[in-house]
Amino acid sequence: MRDLYLTADPQYEGRFTVPVIWDKKTNTVVNNESSEIIRMLYTEFDDLLPEKYRNVDLYPEDLRKDIDETNSWTYDTINNGV
Repeated sequence: MRDLYLTADPQYEGRFTVPVIWDKKTNTVVNNESSEIIRMLYTEFDDLLPEKYRNVDLYPEDLRKDIDETNSWTYDTINNGV
């Protein structure tokens, strides 16, 4: 991971964390925040899926508040710093 972070930014001095979405074309970190990556995966790669799976909504509008509150609690209470 260190090598990837330093490839993206040779002056990087932060922590080398995972998960990471890495852009092979531009040699850079796209994102390293797990909750954001999960949300990106809901739709960002739909064009790679078979049509029947493209409209599966894993983050329904009416549940987003509850999902976000649960994610926040999980991150702050359990996951932060793991």
